[in-house]
Amino acid sequence: MALRIVTTVCGLYTILVLSGCSIGMALSGEKEPNFDYIAVGAPRNQVEAEFGQPAATNVLTDGKQEATYKYEMANSPNTGRAWVNFYVDLATFGLAEPILTVIELVQPHDEETRIVYGADNRVLEIHGYTPPPISKVVIDAEDSQEKYIERRRKPQPVPTEQTSSPSPQ
Repeated sequence: MALRIVTTVCGLYTILVLSGCSIGMALSGEKEPNFDYIAVGAPRNQVEAEFGQPAATNVLTDGKQEATYKYEMANSPNTGRAWVNFYVDLATFGLAEPILTVIELVQPHDEETRIVYGADNRVLEIHGYTPPPISKVVIDAEDSQEKYIERRRKPQPVPTEQTSSPSPQ
């Protein structure tokens, strides 16, 4: 009987200790580059602020250089994802933790982008990973949200009470 109690307590302790893995993984990671700043004509220092230092650089003809940047996508710290993992852990008494941890492990992926710079250190060409375009549904939703916000900001006319005054006789 005592062995069964000790085994149960140790098992519960192990589940409790290991239940934070997916939460910790969701809260850690590297920020993804913002591709809005990476366009033809952008200066090199702006690109490197997003990608970091290039993994390799090749000198081309006419003073051009090709820089290869390696980075990880889908591994940004995300408190929302961490809270979801926490609530799923609570709802399943930690039994979903192995599944959530595997999801956190397979989600990130390595990417590579090659950028050709001109002699003036401005972007001439971009090759490799580019994020998918924003869907029309998202754009329409943002537009309708903006209209709603603008409508709320405009002062609404206050109805004035009309009082009827007695006519002089």
